[in-house]
Amino acid sequence: MIELLNLSKRYGQMVAVDALNLHVAAGEVFGFLGPNGAGKTTTIKMMMGLLRPSSGHVVLGGFDLQKQPLAAKGLCGFVPDRPHLY
Repeated sequence: MIELLNLSKRYGQMVAVDALNLHVAAGEVFGFLGPNGAGKTTTIKMMMGLLRPSSGHVVLGGFDLQKQPLAAKGLCGFVPDRPHLY
């Protein structure tokens, strides 16, 4: 259901996510745990198409997020920690 293939995000010299590979099958429950600055939010934002990866690919339900963004995003729900909805 979720595949992250060599997913990376860099901000200049700082590496926020470094070549992350992850596979979560349909029906599995998965969570991100780690200290502040570990790249959890950055990874989720890349998975939702809110941030463009520096390199790598996100595949959701078999749809490549860069090639088929509407189909991939249509399979997801996302509530940001700061939704900025008024």
